[in-house]
Amino acid sequence: MEKPQRSFVRGAAVLGSLGIVAKLFGAVYTIVTSNIIGVEAMAAYNAAFPVYTFLLAMSSAGLPVAISKMVSERIALGDYRAAHAVFRTAMRAMALIGTVTTAAMIVFSSPISSALGRPEAHITMMTLAPSLLFVSIISAYRGYFQGMQRMTPTAVSQIIEQVVKLGVGIYFSYAWRVYGPEYGAAGTIFGITVSEAVAFLYMLILYLKNKKEIRHNIKNGQRTRLRHGIGSRMFYLALPIIIGSCAMPIVQLADAGIINNSLLAMDKIILLGKEVAVSDKVVSHLYGLVSLINSVINMPAVLSLALGMSLVPSISASKAREDLEGVANKSSVAFKLSMLIGLPSTIGLYLLSTPVIYLLYSGSLYASSDPMVAQLNLLSEAGLLLAINAVSMLSLTVLQTMTGILQGLGKTYIPVINLFIGIIVKIAVSLVTINIPAINIQGAFYGTLACYSITALLDVICVVSHTGAKLKVFGSIVKPLLASAAMGAFVYLMIPYITVHTSHGAVIYSKPWTGAVILAAIPIYLIFALLFGAVNGEDLSYVPGGRALSKAMVKLRLWKAKA
Repeated sequence: MEKPQRSFVRGAAVLGSLGIVAKLFGAVYTIVTSNIIGVEAMAAYNAAFPVYTFLLAMSSAGLPVAISKMVSERIALGDYRAAHAVFRTAMRAMALIGTVTTAAMIVFSSPISSALGRPEAHITMMTLAPSLLFVSIISAYRGYFQGMQRMTPTAVSQIIEQVVKLGVGIYFSYAWRVYGPEYGAAGTIFGITVSEAVAFLYMLILYLKNKKEIRHNIKNGQRTRLRHGIGSRMFYLALPIIIGSCAMPIVQLADAGIINNSLLAMDKIILLGKEVAVSDKVVSHLYGLVSLINSVINMPAVLSLALGMSLVPSISASKAREDLEGVANKSSVAFKLSMLIGLPSTIGLYLLSTPVIYLLYSGSLYASSDPMVAQLNLLSEAGLLLAINAVSMLSLTVLQTMTGILQGLGKTYIPVINLFIGIIVKIAVSLVTINIPAINIQGAFYGTLACYSITALLDVICVVSHTGAKLKVFGSIVKPLLASAAMGAFVYLMIPYITVHTSHGAVIYSKPWTGAVILAAIPIYLIFALLFGAVNGEDLSYVPGGRALSKAMVKLRLWKAKA
């Protein structure tokens, strides 16, 4: 492999790894701040954040990739002037887009929050709005530096964002929660705005420090002619990614509107077999559970996301060599790996759903002393919702893995189309089921399960069709299922040790025991996966660090050396 290509792959690996770290930081941020401000405040957070992510996807998703591609093309020809012209055009466009989206979020915060059934969320939206401008401008800087094969600025700025967001978010969550739930949510969100402002300052300072070198390269570089308009080509390249990035914010916005408005229109609902009168406070607490559940699901999903990201360059390389057999083989192994990740995650989270919620969110669930809230039994309700969402974990891991394969094949629109089909199904299922009093908010999670299942199935069909991959039922599904079932049996036997009955008759869960069981379940699953032959050296070769682990297994004589 040529040195520039090696540099690109290493850079992509660094950014991919930091993207995974960022998701973990995001989960920690949600867990810590939600325990500070409580579930009711999370309702305002949940209503504001999808609006932000939708506008963010519209304004900046995909553009750093497009900018970096155009910059790298010019630099490859030695034309640093044209590369800088791309950056200047991008900067002007992103500043304009960021200003418009920020203004729109501020001006329309009240009507949007009211339409979503959470009018108090307008304070949170206004607090979050300025970050749209900062993120848009940061996107131009990141694209420019990445186009010059400098991945460190992007990596460092991402670390700055996460660290500042966590620190500032915790501080202002504490400081503002005394003014009411909506202000507690605004304090949490303020951490995001400050973090993007700090990251913007870092990128600006770095650019100014490199200005002398940039001018030198422009002066001594080649002159080429741009065949297409910079702006039009930039948005053409970014469009598929922008469309794909808008999918999940649309789901979250649909959830916000359907859950809040549907529940508020009902007189009574049935929670855990008990009839409950509907009020705004009841609905806000139930809707506040949504982000808590999603943050738990995001943690194991990080593994399948990493697998999907690692597949893109690997599949692309095989396709470039016209190695059709290699593409088919990698696709088959990737499906098996998605099973190895998804099945134990699903079974483990399903069995431990309520103890995990208690471990992570007991402070948030018991933040309110209101008797109306006490009757909801939020712990058991959240556990039930997580159990439903845990079932969707398997489809999510397959979906993310198959998306990586299709992107590697250059079929970027296929997973986007499949996901939008899944979204339509989700909205239909949610609209029907949420309005049934005995199902209510559970319907949103049934809708998510339907969305991921349909999308995953369509993605698998498309991957098989385009690669000729042969999915072995026994090796790819049955063996991982047996290993997961063995692990699940261990977890099930441990549940009595986790469960604690208080003197008041209430049921809580031992946090040390819950943590110990989770930590023990991981090696138990790996041992049974090896015993049942669910994983082998070829499988590990597709996982970062897998080759070294495979060699260690051979040295320990647990595997035979490949002839």
